[in-house]
Amino acid sequence: MTSALGPADDRLHEPALDDPWWTETAWFGFSHPDTGLCGSIYQIYRTVQGVMATAVYVWLPGGEALHELPYYRTFWHLPIPPGAQPCDNELPSGLSIRTVAPMRAYAIHYTDPGELELTLDWQAVIEAQPFHVANGMGHLDQLGRVTGTITLQGDTIPIDCVEMRDRSWTPRRESSSRTRRGYTYGSTADGRDGFFAATTVEPGTNDDVAVGGWIVLGGRVWPTSAGRRTVTRDDLGRPIAVDLELTVEGVTRRWHGQVESRLALPTTPYFAWMSLTTWTDESGRSLTGEDHDSWSPRRWRSLRLGRET
Repeated sequence: MTSALGPADDRLHEPALDDPWWTETAWFGFSHPDTGLCGSIYQIYRTVQGVMATAVYVWLPGGEALHELPYYRTFWHLPIPPGAQPCDNELPSGLSIRTVAPMRAYAIHYTDPGELELTLDWQAVIEAQPFHVANGMGHLDQLGRVTGTITLQGDTIPIDCVEMRDRSWTPRRESSSRTRRGYTYGSTADGRDGFFAATTVEPGTNDDVAVGGWIVLGGRVWPTSAGRRTVTRDDLGRPIAVDLELTVEGVTRRWHGQVESRLALPTTPYFAWMSLTTWTDESGRSLTGEDHDSWSPRRWRSLRLGRET
């Protein structure tokens, strides 16, 4: 029943349930905020089925559908290579991740000759934070500094940002139809202050409330006791701004986020708007991060048809 995390949580877990939809994920974000460039490196393992997938996306302002992106590639239904782990592997998709220091540092490389090459170092700025870790299932989130370069169709772009990584190990069933949730975070450039919130909207409501989260103040992490996320959308339902409030130790702090660029991501089993976001806190200080606006296909269709409250 413990919620403690350790190096074993960066490795594949023994499935807690005899369920073909037992799923493990590993995700690393990166960005170049000055240009609005954002990127996503994603792995999904279906260990009971013996298959995995990888996906790499890069997006910029002005293009959000897959066919408009400067780069994307997905590899589905790959056999899991012997010995491959989410944070220690060399995969046939061209992605490799090496654990330099367990739960602290990772070397990430990806190559698609002539199209995209990533060489990134990821260094934690806070400890990995548990989220709903119990009974052999769970999730972790961790802010880290990402440095290195990406070469996109011959243009080399330096990367130096604070971004998020996460891991999950739990059943993830394709038939999900009730989901509407947010995954929202930001950080100052030095990584000393920031925030994270996981929110959900129950069917029949429009109340986007925090079900987990934390605030980083001077490098120290404080869990939240309450929170609320409010999304401003355009006439197509796309996020254009996000307001977040989180309460810690009886004090509520607020951030306003402006979407800089978006990816319209068909993922499994959801649809998500992945938005690079510039945040402003109540003192006027700037932070950078992302807002992930995830929907089951049924609920997204309901919103577009005007039936979602």
